[in-house]
Amino acid sequence: MVAGLPTSGKSTLARALAEKTGFHFIDIDAGPASCACSQEQNPFRSDEARARERARMTVAYTVLHAAVEANLRQGFSVIIAATYSRHTNQDFLQSAVERGGGTMKVIWCQYNDTPEEIGRRIKDRLTRGSVGGCKSLSDYLDDKARYMGIKFPHIVIMNNESELDKAVQQALSYIGTN
Repeated sequence: MVAGLPTSGKSTLARALAEKTGFHFIDIDAGPASCACSQEQNPFRSDEARARERARMTVAYTVLHAAVEANLRQGFSVIIAATYSRHTNQDFLQSAVERGGGTMKVIWCQYNDTPEEIGRRIKDRLTRGSVGGCKSLSDYLDDKARYMGIKFPHIVIMNNESELDKAVQQALSYIGTN
């Protein structure tokens, strides 16, 4: 699992790891989230909108965990990218991995999240047409305020885009495939 706050480079790192290892890559924003209803323009504008967003993401994580378990049961290794801001979702993933007969390795992507760097990454994300809920500095700060951290053993990789190769090598060493 490659986890972290929005714009931390989870998808970029996970995709690069999948290319190096040949493992199947699943990005919550690209596949599982499309199985849920569309995200509202401002999902945090009211308690009701927040509740709908939580329900939408529950569907996305449920689909993601089912895909992880199904792949593992068939003998396919997977690398996933998702925020995992709540411990309950982390627990559900661990259960899916156990039911699938797999082993979970957790990589927590972080970066020096200055307002300027957050803004630059969000602008880049929007320019590339990336999906996902973080579309502004306030969205990012809201996500960061409710982020619970990673409860399972993990490594932290400082994911600076200019050093992607270094991040990939750190991750490969950790998961034991280099």
